[in-house]
Amino acid sequence: MLDYSRSFIETQFPVSKVSKESYKERKANLGQTLTGLGKWWGRKPLILVRATVLGVLLPVSDNPKKDRDIFLKILTMDDEGLLLRKSKNLTTKEVYNLLTNKEKESYYTSTSTEEKPTYKKGITKAEKEHLQELTFNRMSYDEKITYCDRPEHVTGLSEIAWTEINSHLETSASNLQELIQQLGEKRFSQAPIIGDCFAGGGSIPFESARIGAKVFASDLNPVASVLTWSGLNIAGASSDEINQLRHFQHFIYDEVDKQIEEWKIEHNEEGHRADSYLYCNESVCPECGYNVPLSPSWVIGKGTKTVAILKDDGKNGFDFDIVQGASKEQFNIAERMKTIKGNNLYCPHCKKETPIAVLRKDRKDDQGETIYGLRKWNKNEFTPRQSDVFQERLYCIRYVKNYVDEKGNNKTERYFRSPNSDDIKREEKVIKLLSERFPDWQEKGYIPSSLIEGGYNNDQPIRERGWHYWHQLFNPRQLLILGLFNKAVYEHHKTKKEAVLGLLGVNRLADYNSKLSRWHSGASAEKSEQTFYNQALNTIFNYGLRALTSLRTVWFMNINNEHINGKSIVKSIDARSINEVCNVWITDPPYADAVNYHELTEFFLAWDKLLLDKILPEWSSDSKRALAVKGTGETFNKSMIEVYRNLSNNMPDNGTQVVMFTHQDVKVWAELAMILWSSGLRVVSAWNIATETESGGLKNGNYVKGTVILILKKQTSHDIAFQDELYRKIKKEVQFQIDSMRDLDDKEDPNFSDADYLLASYASSLKVLTAYKDIEGIDVQYELSKPRNANEESPIEALINKAVKLAYDYLIPEGVDNLIWRDLLPEERFFIRGLELEIGNIHQISAYQELARGFGVGDYQDMFENFKANTVRLKTASEYRTKGIDRDTFSSSLMRHVLVSIYQSVQAESTAEGKNYLKAKYDQNNEYWDKRSAIMEILGFIARFENISHMNHWHQDAYYARLLREAVRNDGI
Repeated sequence: MLDYSRSFIETQFPVSKVSKESYKERKANLGQTLTGLGKWWGRKPLILVRATVLGVLLPVSDNPKKDRDIFLKILTMDDEGLLLRKSKNLTTKEVYNLLTNKEKESYYTSTSTEEKPTYKKGITKAEKEHLQELTFNRMSYDEKITYCDRPEHVTGLSEIAWTEINSHLETSASNLQELIQQLGEKRFSQAPIIGDCFAGGGSIPFESARIGAKVFASDLNPVASVLTWSGLNIAGASSDEINQLRHFQHFIYDEVDKQIEEWKIEHNEEGHRADSYLYCNESVCPECGYNVPLSPSWVIGKGTKTVAILKDDGKNGFDFDIVQGASKEQFNIAERMKTIKGNNLYCPHCKKETPIAVLRKDRKDDQGETIYGLRKWNKNEFTPRQSDVFQERLYCIRYVKNYVDEKGNNKTERYFRSPNSDDIKREEKVIKLLSERFPDWQEKGYIPSSLIEGGYNNDQPIRERGWHYWHQLFNPRQLLILGLFNKAVYEHHKTKKEAVLGLLGVNRLADYNSKLSRWHSGASAEKSEQTFYNQALNTIFNYGLRALTSLRTVWFMNINNEHINGKSIVKSIDARSINEVCNVWITDPPYADAVNYHELTEFFLAWDKLLLDKILPEWSSDSKRALAVKGTGETFNKSMIEVYRNLSNNMPDNGTQVVMFTHQDVKVWAELAMILWSSGLRVVSAWNIATETESGGLKNGNYVKGTVILILKKQTSHDIAFQDELYRKIKKEVQFQIDSMRDLDDKEDPNFSDADYLLASYASSLKVLTAYKDIEGIDVQYELSKPRNANEESPIEALINKAVKLAYDYLIPEGVDNLIWRDLLPEERFFIRGLELEIGNIHQISAYQELARGFGVGDYQDMFENFKANTVRLKTASEYRTKGIDRDTFSSSLMRHVLVSIYQSVQAESTAEGKNYLKAKYDQNNEYWDKRSAIMEILGFIARFENISHMNHWHQDAYYARLLREAVRNDGI
C-alpha cells in the first residue's frame, strides 16, 4: 500500500551513493553540464537535485527496502543501472585479478601472472564481455563508478526495469519525465511545479525541468537570473539551435579578429602573432629612488624553462632579459631578484625592503582606523598618472610562429621575448585607439562606466590600487578587445538566445582577461587564469593577458545541451514578492556570509547593463544589493523569515520545502531552526551529502565541504510544549531515528556514517522542537535578535547539544561492551569511531570534524596520518610509535598506551614486549588487572582490521593486536 502523505526523503535517503555521485560530478570540471555557461559560486550537483526531487515525489510503502531499491533503480545507482552506465572496460590485468583460480584456468593461459595475464587463443568477444560484467559486479560502488558515465548521461532504462518500477509505484511511465509527471499527479493532482527563489547558477531549476517538472525560478541578482535562464533555454536547447548559436559565436569572433588584424596590434614585425602579454606593476623605491618592477616571482614558465632576469639599466630602473630554456643558475638568479617578499617591496638595487602599506602612504587616524593613501582614479582614466604610486609595465610577450619544415609539415613554435621598441609602439597605438573610442563606448555601454560600490569584497581594488570604476580592473588592451566583443554582440544579435549567449561570452572573457588574472607558470600550462579562482577580487602585482587567439577557448564555451520541453518561468525578483504557487520549493539560500554574491557579480554587471536593458527590460540591471538577503544578525534573520513565510504561503498544505545549506556550527543550526519555525514550517528529516573536493575556493572553519538538506512541511500544530518534557521526547526521537537508519543500512555497503547519525540527532531535535506552535520559556524573536557570536548558549542550542550527546551515548561501536564504552574518554571514543569511519571507507574531512565536535574534542590533528580532502585517515600504532606519550589527554589515555603496546610487539616480533609494557605502565594498585577487560576490548576492536582489504596499513598491527589480546587474556592463568 502506497502512502502519499509521506515521501521517501522524509523516511530515508541513500546519502552514501548520492554523495559519491555528487563528488564524481564535481570532479568532472568542464564536463559538468552548466559550468561552461559562466561563473557562479557553489552550484549544487545536478545528481543531488535529481535525487532530491525524486525523493520528495516518491511515496513510501510498508516495505522500506523495496522503496530504496526502486529509488536507486530510477537513478541508475543499482547494479543494473551501473552496468548500463559502464562506459570503460576493465583492463585484462584488472579482470584477471578479480577472478577465482578456477575461472582463470578457463580463460587464461597457464603462464599468465598477475602482472602479465594472457587470454587463451580463440576466446570470443562474448566471453570477454561476460568477464567484464562478471568482474565489474564484484567491485565496490566506489570502484564501479570510475568506469561509468554519470546518471544524467543515461538515455533510458530497460523495459524490464520500467516494469518493476511501475509495478511498485502503480504508474505507467516509460521514461523519467513521464514518471515525474505521474508522481506529481498522484501527490498534487497535477504535474509537479518546483520552485527556487535563490536560483543562483541554476542547478535546481535546470535539473527539475530536465527530469519533467514545471519550474518557477527567480533570483534578485540579475547575473544569477541570466545564468538560470541560459541553463533552461541554452543548455536546454535542441542540437539544431545550439548549432545556430555556435554559428553566431563564430561570426562575432571573426568580426573582432578582422578588426584586430586591420589595426595590426597583435602581430610583430616578422608577422608572428602574440597570444599572451605579461604585465607588472612598477613603483619607486623610497630608499634609493629606483623604479622597481613588482612581482613575487619572475618565473614565466617551468615547462619551457623561461624566466625574466632584471638588469640594472644604470638610469634609476631595470630592463628585462627574457631567457627561454634557462639554466638552473639563471632560475636561481630570477628567484633572488623577486621584488615582492611577503607584503614588502624588495629593491634589487639597494637591497632594502619597504612595506607596501608605506608605499601607499596608509596611515591611522585618531581612532586607530586605517586611512588608505592611494588616490582614487577618475571615471575617464584607464591608465595611471605619472605621479601615481603604482605604474603598469609590459615586460614579456609570447609570440606564435607558424612555419613549414623541410618535410613540408606545418609547425607551430611559441617563444617569449621582452618587448622591443616596435612592441612599445603597438602598446601606444592600443592606448590611442581606445582613447579615440573611450567616451563613445562608455556612453553606449560597450565598456563599463559604473562606480565600484564599496563592500566586503569590492573595497580591495579601491584601497590597494585606487581603482574606483569597474573598467579600471582592465588594462587598455583588455578594454579594447572586450569592447569590440560587446559592440559586435549588440549590433549583430537577432534573437534573445544569441544576445544572452554573447553576454555570457563577454562575462567569461572578463573573468579570464582582467588585471586580476594570475599568470600560471606551471609545467603543465603557461597561461593566464581566471579572475575568480576564489570568492574575492584579489589585486596582484603581475598578471597575464590573453590575446585574441588565446581567448578562443574562453569565448567558445563548452555547452553540454539536452533539450528541455517542460514549462519554465524565470524572473529577477525579490523572494519576498513572489506570488507563484509551487508544490515543492527547493532553495539554497545565502547563509552565514558564505559568499557576497551581490558584490562579486557587480564585476559582471558592469559589462552586462547594455544587453540586459535591451533584451530583458523587465529585469533591472542593478545588483539590488540594498535588497539582498545578506550578512548575519537581526536584519538577516528578519529577511529570511519574510522569505520563507512567503514561500510557505505560496505552497499547498501537502507541499514540501527543501532547504540546502553548508554549515556545522550549532549556533547556525539553532538560528536556522528558529527562522524556519517562525516562518510556519516544521522539520521532518535532514540528510548530509558529502561533496568534498580540494579547492582554493572553499571556505575553512565551520563551513563543511558538503551539503545539508532539511526537509520541511507546513506547521499545522497549535500545541504548546514545556521545556522539561522536550528532553524526553528528543531522546526517544533520536533513538528511533538511529534505529531506523541502522535497520535500513546495508552491512556490505554501508550507506550511513557517524556524521549521518549525528545529523539525524540534529534533525530529531529540530523535528521535536518545530512540531509545536510554541515552547514555554523560549522567546524566538528575542533569541533571533541576539548576535550569533554571543557566548551565551540559547535554549535551542542547549537542546541540540543534548541531542548530540544522546546520539553519541547511543552509538556504541559494534562489538564494544556498553560499560567499557561509557568509561572511555571523549578522545578515546573519537579515535575508535574515527577508525569505524575508515572501516566504512569514509575519508572526508567533514565527517571527522563532525565527530570531533560531537565528542567535544578540540585538539585532534596529531591523531591523523593524513588530513587532506577525501584521503583522511588516523595513525596506526606503528605510525604513532611512542611519540608524545603522556603529553596530553589522549596521549595519557588507556587507548594510547594500548597502541604503544602493539607497536612494541611489532618491533620485537613478540607479544611479550607489549604485555610487559602494559603491566609496567599499570602495575600500581593492581591497575593492570582492573583495566584488563578494557585492554582486551580495545585490542579485539583493532584486531578486526586484519582482514579488511582497504585497511592494509593496519594489517600488521592488527595481527599483533590479535596475538596480544590472547596473551593478555591468558595472563596469570
